[in-house]
Amino acid sequence: MGIVMKAFRSSLLVGAALVLGSVVTANAADLGFPRGPSMKDTYMPAPVSVPRWYMRIDGGYAWHDDPSILEAGIYDLVHNGIDPTWTLGGGFGYYFTQNIRGDLTFDYRFQTDVKGFNSDVTAPFGGGYRVMPLKSTVYLANLYYDFDRTARISPYVGIGLGFVHHKTGKGSVTDACGCVGEIDGASSTDVAGALMAGFTFNLASLRHQPAYSTKDGIVAAPSSRLLLDVGYRFLYLGETHTGVIRGTSPAGPVGGDPDIKSIHAHELRVGLRWNLQ
Repeated sequence: MGIVMKAFRSSLLVGAALVLGSVVTANAADLGFPRGPSMKDTYMPAPVSVPRWYMRIDGGYAWHDDPSILEAGIYDLVHNGIDPTWTLGGGFGYYFTQNIRGDLTFDYRFQTDVKGFNSDVTAPFGGGYRVMPLKSTVYLANLYYDFDRTARISPYVGIGLGFVHHKTGKGSVTDACGCVGEIDGASSTDVAGALMAGFTFNLASLRHQPAYSTKDGIVAAPSSRLLLDVGYRFLYLGETHTGVIRGTSPAGPVGGDPDIKSIHAHELRVGLRWNLQ
């Protein structure tokens, strides 16, 4: 009888240990402790933070439509033009939804030359060319629509509005008679606007990364932190003016300041966007 009771107590202790072990294991699972793998388990990607803010840096090459130039308020210059130039800029942006983002940007436009010809021989330095250096800084608030942010190559369109600060440097004037003059510099600020279209290239690893989404609709691939932008931008840059024309041979003031109107630029741009986690 004693042997039977000992065997019964031993069985009871083993059973209790098994039950207790099952309860501890179940509680551990409820508390979030990892369990061993199961044939029924499926892969779930680790949670990642959704990028909301981004930084950008851009460079570009710009060419221009021919502007209109009015000198002293009465002389329309002809054969007008603005030489091509380079641009460099940057900014900060924010993702509003899966498809809509916006940013604030600035772009420095390196010095170029504005040229025109005064064909009125009765004007001071008539029949002569004017060459006026011009450099500008553009500040824009932009809004974009990305067609598919989860794709490796995603097209986009955009629009921007802001202002531009122009600065004209000391220019030169010559005419058919050999008279020489110089044009004083000046600065001005005007409204600026932009229309954009291009493609965004995801520079993430080539291995596939599943997309993820959040409750507010932001969707992106976990590895999409560095992006390449390639696109076209049309810029409206308003107008600017120079200082007065001063004769140096013969000496003395000889003319009014040329106004440079309808400044339009076409740009091919390449930039990098860095999504901030």
